[in-house]
Amino acid sequence: MELKVRSQKLPEAIEIVDRLIALEPEERDLPLLKAHFQNYMGDAETAKQGFQEILERDPFCVEAYHGLVMAASQSESSHEELDGILKRVEGAMEMCKKAKKKEDLRDFKLLVAQIRVIEGKYEEALKIYDELVKEEPRDFRPYLCQGIIYTLLRKKDEAEKHFQKYRRLVPKGHPYARYFEENMMAMKIFGQMEESKRRGSFKS
Repeated sequence: MELKVRSQKLPEAIEIVDRLIALEPEERDLPLLKAHFQNYMGDAETAKQGFQEILERDPFCVEAYHGLVMAASQSESSHEELDGILKRVEGAMEMCKKAKKKEDLRDFKLLVAQIRVIEGKYEEALKIYDELVKEEPRDFRPYLCQGIIYTLLRKKDEAEKHFQKYRRLVPKGHPYARYFEENMMAMKIFGQMEESKRRGSFKS
């Protein structure tokens, strides 16, 4: 499957995922993987359906919400869709507070900040990341996100300061670090798209 993905043969990768799901129907990561592949292929609607089905089984699945966010970002009605997802995320966060799921709540806060970046609301995102840093200074993820935002804001010195903190804290070879960097690159692209849209509206 990994070889198919690396060679950009996503339809063939999805066929393999389907076979793996048949072999291991209880494996939760496989449906997520399939939906992400569908989204990368441009089949956002099918991907959304897959993420929705995962959330019906597990309303605390942050990664499924993340998938919905990435899929919604590609649609023409992205702002309306993101608002709807945000409301659902806020509901899930309230459930996390009641169930005292601190780690899930933290992951949801990171997702809310990512939505704000996609919307071009960088200052709001930075406030959330600042709160997360105060809560847990050893978590490398907010520093990476702050570095990305300051890069978007063309504040290179500030960006590098946060990237240094991130590099100092992230464990070597940490799989989540690579995954998160990939997500941040996607976030950066969406941020640039939003910036282009704003420039276009100024011109008109």
